[in-house]
Amino acid sequence: MEHTPKRYRYIVFDADHTLVNYLADERAAFLALYAETGVEVTDELLAYSRRFSEEAWTDAGLYDVHTERIQKEYHALYRSHVSEIFARITLAYSVQFPYSAEEMGKRFLKCLEKDGILLSDAEEVLGYLSENTGGRYALSVATNGLSAIQNKRLSHLQKYFSHTFISEEMGLIKPLPAFFERVLRVLGAQKEECLIVGDSLSSDVAGAIASGIDSCWLNARGVENGTEFCPTYEIRELLELKKFL
Repeated sequence: MEHTPKRYRYIVFDADHTLVNYLADERAAFLALYAETGVEVTDELLAYSRRFSEEAWTDAGLYDVHTERIQKEYHALYRSHVSEIFARITLAYSVQFPYSAEEMGKRFLKCLEKDGILLSDAEEVLGYLSENTGGRYALSVATNGLSAIQNKRLSHLQKYFSHTFISEEMGLIKPLPAFFERVLRVLGAQKEECLIVGDSLSSDVAGAIASGIDSCWLNARGVENGTEFCPTYEIRELLELKKFL
């Protein structure tokens, strides 16, 4: 995709699957939880854990960020869906958890409150771009998620950011235009000065388009865009940002 000359002042990054590796963090949280609760870890148990995490998220509707119900209940559903992970594991796999599914879910969320594992090249790109480390842009991060988890997972990247926008703290989720409008207002930025960078067409790109802000889709897997949401730019890896920013 053709890139325009440098003209932005503010770059707003998504977090999960853009800067931090949620799947790696999730796996680490499962391992920490099972060690804490004395559950024997096997490859099969970890496979069930990942499978049912994805299924519980989907069945809770948490991918359906364009629906009014999910926009209103996102954070409550985020907290409650994890109990379903352990309920499903119990039914499908011969494991005896020492606590109820609800308690296992609460402990799992606490295990996610650790420094996030960075995706490849994330820190190099942030260091290159951030005005805090010699670059020319004011960087921020904007993420859907729970405050305690996201603040901790992003804590080791704070030196690059002027602001961190977390949906639970804002009371709004992406892709709501009100989310992006508040970001602009807090930054004191005009929409023409901003670029949103993220991996989600339905959340990052759709929200940016609805708000009149340019967007850059991180399409790491090289999948076809089968949606109506057309980003301003498309990249396969974060390092490509250094070519036109």
